[in-house]
Amino acid sequence: MKRSTANKLNMYESVHAVLTDHQSSWQTVPAFASAVTTFETKLNLLRARITEQLSVTTGVTMEKNLRTEDLRKRMLIVEHALFLLGRASGDVQLRERNHSSKSALSLMNLNEFAARCTELKGDLENYGTQLAAYGITQQAIDELIPLLSGIDELNNSTRKAIIKRKSITKAIADLEQELNELLRVELDRLILVFRESEPAFYQSFESARITINYGGGGSRGEEPLSTAV
Repeated sequence: MKRSTANKLNMYESVHAVLTDHQSSWQTVPAFASAVTTFETKLNLLRARITEQLSVTTGVTMEKNLRTEDLRKRMLIVEHALFLLGRASGDVQLRERNHSSKSALSLMNLNEFAARCTELKGDLENYGTQLAAYGITQQAIDELIPLLSGIDELNNSTRKAIIKRKSITKAIADLEQELNELLRVELDRLILVFRESEPAFYQSFESARITINYGGGGSRGEEPLSTAV
């Protein structure tokens, strides 16, 4: 969650707490009650979208990290064997393709890693039967090849999660705009009715409307009309 969204959410929650505490003051004013209902509906949607945003990539990222970490370990073992095979046989290209390291594999981006998996899969299909002398069993090769083939599916899942997260982020921004407009255009006007009759409610609402930028002070953002009256 962006810091600006967190700051606004804190303000919305403060406003909601004040409205809940002073329900008896505004529930007999139809326009105010209607605005509160709309505010609560949009706030609930915002909460849901934020929760969804936080969780949408978490599972995919955890799975990607676990699978790629396991895959890198398996790849490194057979790469060393292929390197030694290339060195022993004088196959310079085989040797250079597999002249890798754990750090080099870790630094690859998704596309680079997928390309390396495809390249290694080809080497295993062509030279796998010659790796027994280096301690690489056929079972290990048979287990590794499907993992190498599955890296594209894993990358696609990650990309889809990123795209979905962007969509949710846009929905959050839209809800923030709608909530800000509802507060500024309706509730900040309607609260003036209670300035004299319900001063505690009015002052609590005014205080709640301050958006605090944690680490950088606080501001009213778009000033509610009540401050100009």
